Amino acid sequence: PFWLKLLAQHPTGGGEDITPLLALAMSAATMPETLPVQPPVPQGEGSATHPDAWVPRNPAMWRHGKTNLECPVDMLGGAYATPPDLFFVRSHGPVPRLDAAGHTVRVEGFVEKPTTFSLEDLRRQFPVRKVWSALVCSGSRRKELNLIKHGGGHIDWHSAVGNAEWEGVYLRDVLLACGVEQDFAVAKHVEFEGADTHESGYRTSVPFSTAFNPAGEVLLAWGMNGVPLPPDHGYPLRVLVPGVTGARSCKWLRRICIQAQETDHHMHKNYYKVLPPHIHSLKGHTEEILAAPPLYDVSVNSVVFEPRTGTPAVAGPLKVRGYAYCGGGRPVERVEVSLDGGASWGQAKIAEQRRTEAGNMYAWIWWEIMVDFDPGSHKELVVRAWDGHWNTQPERQNWNYNGMMNNCQFKLKVESVQSGTEAGASRLEWQHPTTWMAKPTPARL
Repeated sequence: PFWLKLLAQHPTGGGEDITPLLALAMSAATMPETLPVQPPVPQGEGSATHPDAWVPRNPAMWRHGKTNLECPVDMLGGAYATPPDLFFVRSHGPVPRLDAAGHTVRVEGFVEKPTTFSLEDLRRQFPVRKVWSALVCSGSRRKELNLIKHGGGHIDWHSAVGNAEWEGVYLRDVLLACGVEQDFAVAKHVEFEGADTHESGYRTSVPFSTAFNPAGEVLLAWGMNGVPLPPDHGYPLRVLVPGVTGARSCKWLRRICIQAQETDHHMHKNYYKVLPPHIHSLKGHTEEILAAPPLYDVSVNSVVFEPRTGTPAVAGPLKVRGYAYCGGGRPVERVEVSLDGGASWGQAKIAEQRRTEAGNMYAWIWWEIMVDFDPGSHKELVVRAWDGHWNTQPERQNWNYNGMMNNCQFKLKVESVQSGTEAGASRLEWQHPTTWMAKPTPARL
């Protein structure tokens, strides 16, 4: 079995904690058989000396640089709860090797009782909670923006998103136990620091009103989908800030500080922002960049699982399915599909969703619809979602230098491609935006 091969490939000794490997093994054992999952191999430099060579990873994932991975979009449609080894990975450096038994998190700043908690302390002192939430990279769907004009966002994400049921304790409960300052004129931000080992480390922050929201369900999480966090996803402890860009859900959490100002980490100040469209270079725009607000809530968005890119476009009934999500706990209330360039829309059925007791929606939804496709008159398929405040997706991309928060309507096109080796033979196929936009004459704003 796959899970036995996984453990066999990563023997441990000397008392090393194998909980992360067991987590991946258990996840793999429950994966749908239809997914082309193979025994994980290191996605580093192909050498045992690479810092991440010890981390088990799924070779089906698309790799971006040394530390980032994403799942092909059609494979995301295999399970509502994304298997941990198919969940996108965004790391700013190598994965730290941490021991759950010795790991602690320090709570400090505007609290009466600064306290250091072990994982056992958290489990013993606070109610264990579970929260369904998607995590979305700020640069998800950046590839489409970089095909228009390549900016400063170097990772060409197609669909950097995953969905899970997370387990841990509410951050609010922990802060209350520490005697947190509840005056919003004093406590304005909560900074999270990870145990990252690279030179600049990693710190991020969210407004105190987000972290302390009774209905916000911010977690100090040690598990996802019923297993411990894998190393790539923050083992042994991370913060989960539902409905907020994944950059704020700090992995390998070791410190929490309640403070009067945002974090001063350079990624927060300069990178995780939607910059004005006239900025095409960082040079000469320092003041504007620092003044731009940081990203928090993600925008309403939708993407298609089926038909996959490259699927033959054949006349007749066509099943269309995909996912949609929104930020801030706002529910996705409607998904619509058009075959005529937006002149008319059909409403999709919401096939699966999760809402909290407070009515918030942090998890993605799955939607589906049957349409009658006619290749003689239908040249594209467009999808848009609406949230509970009746915000919807714009028709066109809003290009920005950092390549953040692309949530334009998801558009598939019907393209004619060569079929076989016979001269002049062709067939029609569906193409996702990162395919049809990459043609010699790319789409422009």
